[in-house]
Amino acid sequence: MYNPSNIALCVRFNSSNSKITKSTNTTHKVSTPPPAPPASTPPLPESFRKTIPGETEQLNTIRSRLPTFPLRNKSTLLPKPGVPTSANTRLRTMMEILDKKRAPELIYEAEPHQTYFLICGALAVIFTVYGLTFIDWGFRTVWELYLEDNDLTMLVGRFGMCLAITGVALGVLWMALSFPTRLIRRIWIIPGKQRGQKFVKFTTHPMLPNRATPVYTVPLENLVRSHKSKVFTRNGIYGTLDRSTFFFLLKEKEKKFGYWIVDRNGWFWGDGRVFDILFGKESIEEASKGQSYDEKLKEASEKLKEERQKLKDEEGPMWQVKTTKKMIKADAKKMMEFISEAKKGSNNELPPKDK
Repeated sequence: MYNPSNIALCVRFNSSNSKITKSTNTTHKVSTPPPAPPASTPPLPESFRKTIPGETEQLNTIRSRLPTFPLRNKSTLLPKPGVPTSANTRLRTMMEILDKKRAPELIYEAEPHQTYFLICGALAVIFTVYGLTFIDWGFRTVWELYLEDNDLTMLVGRFGMCLAITGVALGVLWMALSFPTRLIRRIWIIPGKQRGQKFVKFTTHPMLPNRATPVYTVPLENLVRSHKSKVFTRNGIYGTLDRSTFFFLLKEKEKKFGYWIVDRNGWFWGDGRVFDILFGKESIEEASKGQSYDEKLKEASEKLKEERQKLKDEEGPMWQVKTTKKMIKADAKKMMEFISEAKKGSNNELPPKDK
């Protein structure tokens, strides 16, 4: 039956549903976040990231030690962003920047030491075969000689000689296996709590693969470079390459055999002069000259020749005799002054005489 009240109720219900739908749609539009803007700089590719010092993980797997052919002898590490270089910064300014660091600063990273592993592995195989072959042939020959002459004294001497030669092979084998453990991979400078105190943290290779990376921390004052060697050679990107040597050594003062090997073909903070100051204990003025040990000897020899020529011009042909005479007089005068001062001191120490 037709009822006007039912029609009014339906119209009211439909109008309320349309309001709910509109409000729901409006709320949904407001809560939707705006689309993210496109990235201004795309992420760096993995191949490029590997060329930045300190950005890659140090692996100790067998695969990381195997060389890739053809072998490369050029540096693959790019200069680290934010690190000063000698092209745009003076040496004194570079040292001031490094001294102001309050957090560990990476100052060196080596290229992959795959060539070193290849050489050491080849030496290990050669001397292993040599040692086993000599043991088999040497001891069998010694025993056959003993059966012939039946001389116990000669048997002991021959056995001792065989053991000595075998020990040489085993020693070279051990050196080939332990050599990679002395190769430095990364070096950090760590500021100490006290002013002017610094520490050096560095990592090396484990002897066996798939082991943890060894980490060492040494006071900077205890880690020195040989006084005859020079890190800065003016060759290469960082001025560290040398035709005669592929590496330089760092020595711990407190250890008898505390040598560590640093490959010259790596990334260096600043350039090689920074390392001459840190580990060679050179002054900024001395390191800025970049003179090698031979150049210093040559300069000292030329200075000595100039002084001799000056004395020869002043004293004449008998300059050596005259110079020696002056030196003897000066030494005699100093000796007489020393004796007179000693006598005065002894007289003052004597007790007063009894009257």
